[in-house]
Amino acid sequence: MTPVDHRRPPARVARRHSPAAGPRKVQRSHSAVGAAIVAAAAMVAVFAFILTRGSSTGPPADEGLQAGVVPNGAAGAPAQAVPTPSAKTEPSGNTSKADRKPPPSTTAPKTQTSAPVNTGATSPVFKRGQWIVVLDTYPTDVGLEADQLAKATAAKIIAAGVPAKAMLANGQYPGLANSAMEPVTDSWVVYLGPGTSSEQMLDLCSAPKTQRAYNSPACPTYEPAAAPGN
Repeated sequence: MTPVDHRRPPARVARRHSPAAGPRKVQRSHSAVGAAIVAAAAMVAVFAFILTRGSSTGPPADEGLQAGVVPNGAAGAPAQAVPTPSAKTEPSGNTSKADRKPPPSTTAPKTQTSAPVNTGATSPVFKRGQWIVVLDTYPTDVGLEADQLAKATAAKIIAAGVPAKAMLANGQYPGLANSAMEPVTDSWVVYLGPGTSSEQMLDLCSAPKTQRAYNSPACPTYEPAAAPGN
């Protein structure tokens, strides 16, 4: 006779061989599958929302091009800014045209030459009774520019306020004689006058104003139109 073990099997063994174990496992499998489906649907909805939201708020096509966005498959190139029509580019280191100063003028300034001083006629005409006083004499036969020297001296005296004159004496004045009582020839003479008397011309030559303009203490006086003793 076979002995029978009346001890209760462990719970695991009992559940493994329990007829109800099969249907309960199937029920748990269906619940897990349903939860996975619901989770997948939720993820799909979230992805769809994100994609739809991102595409509706994305930058316009023009802004994408200006920002340097390169389409898929196209070679990347650096974005170049388009200058505005009103902008004027200047070379680096140069100032703007408004700040540039015009170059200084290279044209030489025109010198204003003063009019030549009127030192009188080269060969004036005298009458009897007219007197002159001679301040200086410049002979033409000693290699000097007698005319230039005489006129320059007369202009200097005129500038000082004394009415001097310069003339060429070439023998035409019998009263303008040398020490030999001969008419003076080939000489430029700086003189004052004419006046009405020898005394008048002597006083004019001796005046301090005249002596400051040109120092000539001798002050010889002549009557050009009359020979000496006539």
